[in-house]
Amino acid sequence: MRLPVLFAALSLAAALPGAALAQTPPPAAGPTSGVSVAETRAWLTGLGGSVGEPVVGDGVTSLHVADQPLPWNLTFYECGPSLCDDVQYSAIFSGPITADQINAWNREQRFLKAFFVPATAGGEASAVVQYDVVLTGAGTGQLQEPTVIWLQMLRSFAETLVAAAPDAAPAQ
Repeated sequence: MRLPVLFAALSLAAALPGAALAQTPPPAAGPTSGVSVAETRAWLTGLGGSVGEPVVGDGVTSLHVADQPLPWNLTFYECGPSLCDDVQYSAIFSGPITADQINAWNREQRFLKAFFVPATAGGEASAVVQYDVVLTGAGTGQLQEPTVIWLQMLRSFAETLVAAAPDAAPAQ
Protein backbone atom coordinates (compact mmCIF):
# COMPACT_ATOMS: atom_id res chain seq x y z
CA MET A 1 0.00 0.00 0.00
CA ARG A 2 3.03 2.35 0.19
CA LEU A 3 3.36 2.48 -3.60
CA PRO A 4 0.36 4.85 -4.13
CA VAL A 5 1.76 7.20 -1.47
CA LEU A 6 5.13 7.22 -3.26
CA PHE A 7 3.47 8.02 -6.61
CA ALA A 8 1.45 10.81 -5.00
CA ALA A 9 4.62 12.29 -3.45
CA LEU A 10 6.47 12.09 -6.80
CA SER A 11 3.53 13.70 -8.61
CA LEU A 12 3.45 16.52 -6.08
CA ALA A 13 7.22 17.02 -6.34
CA ALA A 14 7.02 17.14 -10.14
CA ALA A 15 4.27 19.75 -9.97
CA LEU A 16 6.13 22.08 -7.57
CA PRO A 17 8.96 23.23 -9.87
CA GLY A 18 6.41 24.30 -12.48
CA ALA A 19 4.58 26.36 -9.91
CA ALA A 20 7.83 27.99 -8.82
CA LEU A 21 8.65 28.92 -12.42
CA ALA A 22 5.38 30.80 -12.74
CA GLN A 23 6.47 33.29 -10.08
CA THR A 24 8.22 36.50 -11.08
CA PRO A 25 11.87 36.50 -9.98
CA PRO A 26 13.25 39.54 -8.17
CA PRO A 27 15.12 42.01 -10.40
CA ALA A 28 18.82 41.31 -10.85
CA ALA A 29 21.03 43.81 -9.07
CA GLY A 30 24.27 42.68 -10.70
CA PRO A 31 27.06 40.66 -9.12
CA THR A 32 27.91 41.25 -5.47
CA SER A 33 31.20 39.43 -5.83
CA GLY A 34 34.00 40.02 -8.28
CA VAL A 35 36.35 42.81 -9.23
CA SER A 36 36.11 46.15 -10.99
CA VAL A 37 38.11 46.76 -14.14
CA ALA A 38 39.65 49.96 -12.75
CA GLU A 39 40.74 48.34 -9.46
CA THR A 40 42.17 45.37 -11.34
CA ARG A 41 44.14 47.62 -13.67
CA ALA A 42 45.53 49.55 -10.68
CA TRP A 43 46.36 46.29 -8.89
CA LEU A 44 48.22 44.85 -11.90
CA THR A 45 50.08 48.14 -12.41
CA GLY A 46 51.01 48.14 -8.72
CA LEU A 47 52.56 44.71 -9.21
CA GLY A 48 54.79 46.13 -11.95
CA GLY A 49 52.68 45.18 -14.95
CA SER A 50 52.55 47.41 -18.01
CA VAL A 51 48.77 47.54 -18.36
CA GLY A 52 47.00 49.31 -21.21
CA GLU A 53 43.75 51.24 -21.03
CA PRO A 54 40.58 49.10 -20.89
CA VAL A 55 39.27 48.08 -24.31
CA VAL A 56 35.56 47.41 -24.75
CA GLY A 57 34.33 45.22 -27.59
CA ASP A 58 31.53 42.73 -28.16
CA GLY A 59 30.09 43.49 -24.72
CA VAL A 60 33.24 42.61 -22.76
CA THR A 61 36.11 44.67 -21.38
CA SER A 62 39.76 43.60 -21.69
CA LEU A 63 43.07 44.78 -20.33
CA HIS A 64 46.27 44.16 -22.30
CA VAL A 65 49.27 43.41 -20.10
CA ALA A 66 52.50 44.00 -22.04
CA ASP A 67 54.72 41.75 -19.91
CA GLN A 68 57.71 40.81 -21.98
CA PRO A 69 58.46 38.41 -23.45
CA LEU A 70 54.93 37.03 -22.84
CA PRO A 71 52.19 39.66 -23.29
CA TRP A 72 48.69 38.62 -22.29
CA ASN A 73 45.10 39.84 -21.84
CA LEU A 74 42.62 39.80 -18.98
CA THR A 75 38.98 39.84 -20.11
CA PHE A 76 36.08 40.56 -17.76
CA TYR A 77 32.74 38.73 -18.02
CA GLU A 78 29.38 38.81 -16.22
CA CYS A 79 29.75 42.45 -15.28
CA GLY A 80 27.19 44.45 -13.38
CA PRO A 81 27.25 48.19 -12.77
CA SER A 82 30.54 48.00 -10.86
CA LEU A 83 31.80 44.41 -10.53
CA CYS A 84 32.62 41.55 -12.89
CA ASP A 85 32.35 38.08 -11.44
CA ASP A 86 34.46 36.08 -13.83
CA VAL A 87 37.63 36.73 -15.80
CA GLN A 88 39.62 35.03 -18.50
CA TYR A 89 43.38 35.24 -18.88
CA SER A 90 44.54 34.69 -22.48
CA ALA A 91 47.55 34.95 -24.77
CA ILE A 92 48.26 34.34 -28.44
CA PHE A 93 51.38 32.65 -29.77
CA SER A 94 52.50 32.48 -33.39
CA GLY A 95 55.17 30.58 -35.21
CA PRO A 96 55.69 27.08 -36.45
CA ILE A 97 52.96 25.58 -34.25
CA THR A 98 51.13 22.35 -35.02
CA ALA A 99 47.77 20.98 -33.98
CA ASP A 100 49.61 17.94 -32.57
CA GLN A 101 51.56 20.20 -30.17
CA ILE A 102 48.34 21.80 -28.94
CA ASN A 103 46.59 18.43 -28.59
CA ALA A 104 49.55 17.08 -26.60
CA TRP A 105 49.44 20.12 -24.30
CA ASN A 106 45.71 19.72 -23.68
CA ARG A 107 46.13 15.99 -22.94
CA GLU A 108 48.94 16.57 -20.45
CA GLN A 109 47.81 19.79 -18.75
CA ARG A 110 44.71 20.44 -16.72
CA PHE A 111 44.08 24.14 -16.12
CA LEU A 112 45.39 26.08 -19.10
CA LYS A 113 43.47 25.21 -22.24
CA ALA A 114 44.84 25.87 -25.69
CA PHE A 115 43.48 25.82 -29.19
CA PHE A 116 45.14 25.76 -32.59
CA VAL A 117 44.50 28.40 -35.23
CA PRO A 118 45.61 27.28 -38.72
CA ALA A 119 47.78 29.57 -40.80
CA THR A 120 46.13 31.90 -43.26
CA ALA A 121 47.56 32.46 -46.74
CA GLY A 122 51.04 33.86 -46.26
CA GLY A 123 50.80 33.71 -42.46
CA GLU A 124 51.83 31.42 -39.65
CA ALA A 125 49.76 29.11 -37.49
CA SER A 126 49.02 30.33 -34.00
CA ALA A 127 47.78 29.09 -30.67
CA VAL A 128 45.52 30.74 -28.14
CA VAL A 129 45.80 29.79 -24.47
CA GLN A 130 43.12 30.62 -21.91
CA TYR A 131 42.51 30.28 -18.19
CA ASP A 132 39.01 30.98 -16.83
CA VAL A 133 38.39 32.03 -13.24
CA VAL A 134 35.05 32.41 -11.45
CA LEU A 135 35.30 34.97 -8.67
CA THR A 136 33.34 34.30 -5.48
CA GLY A 137 34.73 36.97 -3.18
CA ALA A 138 35.13 40.71 -3.48
CA GLY A 139 38.23 42.69 -4.37
CA THR A 140 41.44 42.14 -6.27
CA GLY A 141 43.05 40.05 -3.51
CA GLN A 142 41.22 37.04 -4.91
CA LEU A 143 43.18 37.45 -8.17
CA GLN A 144 46.53 36.78 -6.47
CA GLU A 145 46.52 32.97 -6.76
CA PRO A 146 44.93 32.76 -10.21
CA THR A 147 47.44 35.29 -11.55
CA VAL A 148 50.38 33.29 -10.15
CA ILE A 149 48.96 30.09 -11.67
CA TRP A 150 48.36 31.86 -15.00
CA LEU A 151 51.90 33.22 -15.19
CA GLN A 152 53.43 29.84 -14.30
CA MET A 153 51.29 27.97 -16.83
CA LEU A 154 51.85 30.63 -19.52
CA ARG A 155 55.61 30.28 -19.09
CA SER A 156 55.30 26.49 -19.19
CA PHE A 157 53.24 26.64 -22.39
CA ALA A 158 55.81 28.94 -24.03
CA GLU A 159 58.66 26.64 -22.98
CA THR A 160 56.79 23.65 -24.44
CA LEU A 161 56.42 25.43 -27.79
CA VAL A 162 60.05 26.56 -27.81
CA ALA A 163 61.26 23.04 -27.00
CA ALA A 164 59.26 21.66 -29.94
CA ALA A 165 60.02 24.49 -32.39
CA PRO A 166 62.79 26.97 -31.48
CA ASP A 167 61.35 29.68 -33.77
CA ALA A 168 57.98 29.90 -31.97
CA ALA A 169 57.43 33.26 -30.29
CA PRO A 170 54.58 35.01 -28.51
CA ALA A 171 52.49 37.23 -30.74
CA GLN A 172 52.68 40.95 -30.09
